[in-house]
Amino acid sequence: MKISSINSSKPSFGYDKRLNKSLQTQLGKCKNTVMSQTIASLNDYCNLVEDNLREEEKKNGPKTSLYQDLQDMLSTSKQMLSGFVSFTFPKLRYPDREYAHYNREFVKNGSQKDDWRADVMEALSEWTESELSKSKTGQSNNPKDELYQPKFDEDGMEITDDPKKDLINKISGALSGKDKSLLEEFKPSATSPKGFQDVAGMDKLKKDLNNGIIQFINNPEQAKIDFEEYGKSIPKSLLLYGPPGCGKTYITQALSGEIDTPMYMLNISKAGSEYINMTAKNLKSAFDAAIRISEKQQKPVLVFMDEIDSLGFDRGAQTWPEDIKQVATMLQCIDQVKQSNVIIIGATNKYNILDPAIRRRFDSKVFVDIPDKDAIQTLLIKNLAPLSKGQKLLSSPDDLKTITNQLYGFSNSSICIISKQAALNAMERDRADISVDDYLKAIKETGEEKPDRKQYLAETKTKSAKIGFGS
Repeated sequence: MKISSINSSKPSFGYDKRLNKSLQTQLGKCKNTVMSQTIASLNDYCNLVEDNLREEEKKNGPKTSLYQDLQDMLSTSKQMLSGFVSFTFPKLRYPDREYAHYNREFVKNGSQKDDWRADVMEALSEWTESELSKSKTGQSNNPKDELYQPKFDEDGMEITDDPKKDLINKISGALSGKDKSLLEEFKPSATSPKGFQDVAGMDKLKKDLNNGIIQFINNPEQAKIDFEEYGKSIPKSLLLYGPPGCGKTYITQALSGEIDTPMYMLNISKAGSEYINMTAKNLKSAFDAAIRISEKQQKPVLVFMDEIDSLGFDRGAQTWPEDIKQVATMLQCIDQVKQSNVIIIGATNKYNILDPAIRRRFDSKVFVDIPDKDAIQTLLIKNLAPLSKGQKLLSSPDDLKTITNQLYGFSNSSICIISKQAALNAMERDRADISVDDYLKAIKETGEEKPDRKQYLAETKTKSAKIGFGS
C-alpha cells in the first residue's frame, strides 16, 4: 500500500480523550527529549492510521485490502507505542486504559471476531495486567464491572494504595507474567538425561564438572576446605563450544540431574526483540530474576544460555548501536552475577564470532569435540541395547568395530539418527536383525555429514583453566 493512499489530514489525537491528554501532559514533563519526541510521533501516527481505518470502515466496510493493511499497521504500531509508554510512564497504565477503551467499543460494535478493535486489543494485551485482557476474549457478561477502573491524579497518573505496584512493570524486569518466561526452569522429559550415566563418552568433561561444580554444590563443607587449603572456588561462568550435535546441551541437562539446585534456561528467542532497547532490558531482567531466585532459595542457581553467540556477537563486526548495546549489557550482567550465587553456562557452535570481551568473562572454556571411538561404541550400545533385533549385532565385537570405524567423525546426534534409520532398514528387510549393512545404508540415506572440527576450534591456542580454578 502506498503512503499516499492514507489521509494525512490532522489526526484526532486518539479517541480516549482523557488518556491522550494525560499522555501529552507527561510527554511535556519528560526530561528525555528523544524519547518524548519518539512517543509523540508514534502516538500521532497511531491516531492518523486509526482515523483512516475508521473512515475506510465507514465507507467501504472491512473487506477491502486497504482496510486490512490499515488494521495491520494500527495493531503493530499500537503494540510498539504501548511498550514505550509502559516503560517511560508506568504509572500511566496506558495499555490497560487503552484496552478498556477498545473493549467498550468492541462490545458496543457487536463483538465480531474480524473487528479491527479485536486485533488492537490483542496487541495491547502484550503489555496489560487487567483480568479482562488475560482472558483474551474481549468480552464479558458485564464489561463495565470487569474493565480496569483506576483512579488518577491531576496529571493522569494512577493512584494506588500499593507503592510497590507503582514501581513494577513488565519491561523493567519484574519476575512476573511474560517476563518470567525469559527464564524457564529445566524440567527433564522422558528423553532427557537423568545424569552423567546417560552421557556417552566425555569422560574428562564429566570429571571436571564433577570436581569443579557438582562437589562444590552437593558438598559445601568440603568445598570450603578446598578453598581454604588450595584456593579452589566454583566457576561462576563456563563456556562450552564445539561442533553442533556433540552434546553441549545434553551434558548440561545431565549436569542438572547431578546437583541439588535448579537450572534455568534463558530463552534467547524471547529475550531478543525488534524494539529499540528491549533486548538489553530483557537480558537484564532475566539475570536480575536469576539473582533473586538464588537469594530466595539460598543456594546456587544455574542459568544455561544456549546459542549465546546470537546475542553476544563480536562488536567489531557490528555497526548498529542497538546490537552493540545488547553485547555491553550482557557483559555487565555476567559481571553482576559473578558477585552473586548464580552460575552461567554458555554454549556455542561459533566460538570465534563471540565478542572477545564475552569470551574473557568466562572462567573456564571447554571444547566439546566429536566423540572418540570409545564414545561411539558406547552410543551404539545405548541405541541397540533396548532393541530385541539389535542383540545379535551387540554380541559381535567385530561388527561393532566395523560400524564404529564408519561412524567416526560424525557428531553424537548424527550417530543417534543413523542408528534409528538402521533399525528401520532392518525392519523393512522382513523384520530382520539389525546388521552392518543396515548402518552403511543409513549413513547414505540420512544425509548426515561429518563436521569439520577445525573450523570450530578457538583461534587462540591458550589452554583454559581447569573448571573450578578460574581466573
